[in-house]
Amino acid sequence: MENTTFTPPQRRGMFFQLGLAALFALAAGALYYRAAQMPIGVPFMLMLVGAFLLTFPVPFLLYGAYALQRAAYTVTRDRVVLQWGWWVEEIPMSAVHWAQTPEGLAEPLPRPRPRWPGMVVGTRTTPEGKVTFMASVMRPWVVIATDYGLYVLSPTSPEAFLRAFRHAAEAGVLAPAPPRFQRPAQWLTDIWRDHWARALLLAAWAATAAVMIWSNLAASRTAAAVPASATVVKAIFLAIAAWLFQGINLGLGLFAYQSPNRRAMAYLIWLVGVVAAVSFLASMGWMLRGGSP
Repeated sequence: MENTTFTPPQRRGMFFQLGLAALFALAAGALYYRAAQMPIGVPFMLMLVGAFLLTFPVPFLLYGAYALQRAAYTVTRDRVVLQWGWWVEEIPMSAVHWAQTPEGLAEPLPRPRPRWPGMVVGTRTTPEGKVTFMASVMRPWVVIATDYGLYVLSPTSPEAFLRAFRHAAEAGVLAPAPPRFQRPAQWLTDIWRDHWARALLLAAWAATAAVMIWSNLAASRTAAAVPASATVVKAIFLAIAAWLFQGINLGLGLFAYQSPNRRAMAYLIWLVGVVAAVSFLASMGWMLRGGSP
């Protein structure tokens, strides 16, 4: 039997997550720019805190869009493979009991929290056991019962998925396979425990934070000047560029780090991030001390 792969509905979830991420990023940039024009005080701190709070959801929304784009449910004679971004669950067919739509269940399923279009993902605990959601919409769903709990999926065609599952179950297992569970939380913990990765990331983001704080302090000292001096405006945009660069650098390193064969590339990417952050900091100092008109 050939592998049969299904995907969840993606268009609505992709538009929602990418659109909302863009709105949050634009709003955060506007608040950050406005804060840079204000003297140090309560309004300045409120603007800065607001910018950081608006920035916080952006990486989660971007990862949600990436995870949705990579989401897939694969059925073979030996196993069911469920993938959602960096999250992978490989369940041996021998550990799968049944698959059906939720209408046949005795009790209604709980809903994961939090959730939004394109990201109905998470784990809930019920008296009957653990329920794991890997879906992009609230309905229609397919429920798979395994030795490890219930899995709730949202294939585009539930009927075709259930047919493929029945054919795989009837064909029988060719070679028993062990289960494999790869979860992002554990993977990020491994990165934090990696001394080289942790040192490179902390150094890069510490220097980037220094650039952002320095630019805001410089702008606040000249807030009374209207219009703001060219040097201050350049410092503000230099800080924004440093922040965006480190975000991209972090993401590229994470993609490389997840593969043991590309682990050295991740270190190199994050080393470039450290060099770039120090360069941004040096450029900020040169600019604000009179090296730039």
